[in-house]
Amino acid sequence: MSSLLSRHAESVFWMARYFERTESLGRIIETQTSFQRGREDDNGWAWIVALYSDEEAFAKAFPEANSENVIRFYMAHTENPGSIQSSIRSARENARALRPMLSIDMWYQLNDFCNRVFAFSNADLSEVRLSRTCDAIKRGCYAQIGVAENTLYHDETWPFFRLGLFLERADQTSRLLDVRFAQQQTGLASDEGHYDHTFWSILLRAASAYHAYRRVHPRHIEPREVARFLIFDPRLPRSIAYCLSETQAMIELLRRNFGLRNAGPAAERVEAMIEGLQTASHDDNLLQNLHGFNDWVQSSLILLNGELGSAFFGYAKAPEADVALPAPAAAMGQTQSQTQVAR
Repeated sequence: MSSLLSRHAESVFWMARYFERTESLGRIIETQTSFQRGREDDNGWAWIVALYSDEEAFAKAFPEANSENVIRFYMAHTENPGSIQSSIRSARENARALRPMLSIDMWYQLNDFCNRVFAFSNADLSEVRLSRTCDAIKRGCYAQIGVAENTLYHDETWPFFRLGLFLERADQTSRLLDVRFAQQQTGLASDEGHYDHTFWSILLRAASAYHAYRRVHPRHIEPREVARFLIFDPRLPRSIAYCLSETQAMIELLRRNFGLRNAGPAAERVEAMIEGLQTASHDDNLLQNLHGFNDWVQSSLILLNGELGSAFFGYAKAPEADVALPAPAAAMGQTQSQTQVAR
């Protein structure tokens, strides 16, 4: 890179990821708070641990996956690198490395936000006040990203910030869509829960997509349409399709405007993911295959992150790997391809 050090590019990339991760985790905890409200069973929180594959780390810290322990683990347990407090602290550490490149407004906002998050009391983390606490976290992240949008200089720093933001958002949206599978894994939901309209309504609200969905589908909340909306709608800022489109645009910006030619493998990976989305959009059984689809999204994002790391951040080149779409989407894509060739 001509004017941006590799370590600075990595810092701004991860700073953005931590902002988005904090907001998304706040959304998932808020979703559970709404879903659990009024229920006597206190064991309905274990699915969050399963969702993030943190069973081993959680078991070392707490004896039981009840509401109090899960909330503590993901909100304020600093030994958990994925907790909200840990993520905000990591965002500030990355921002510290970028201090000469950040506006005063952005730096002050981050410090203020970080201090507020670390000042949460036990009462703020109680189930009674947790929804309000999560809302404060979301609004703090909105403000942080908004300040960055309005004050971060649009040199090479800008596309790396956006890349981190949208890679993390795509991953978190796919996790949010996998909530029901995680609940099934912990015995908290049956397959019939796919058709629980209340659950899917809460899921839309957790993604701040409820009103947008109702504009497109004003008469009903249909689980199949909710899933397709959060995955494929190119106008929804939190859809996986939108995130991949923005990621592709930022990689192209690095190649075209800043001459970073080694972005080619990452560009190819994003293009393959977009083609995979197009194939999956024709899958009539998408809702039944949703967990497999989400696994494909997350695995593909890991590979994309590796491509970006080896191209720009000095990571070792990852072994060549390919991730196939789950059946029947993959089979459908093959059939369509054969049809196109025949024509």
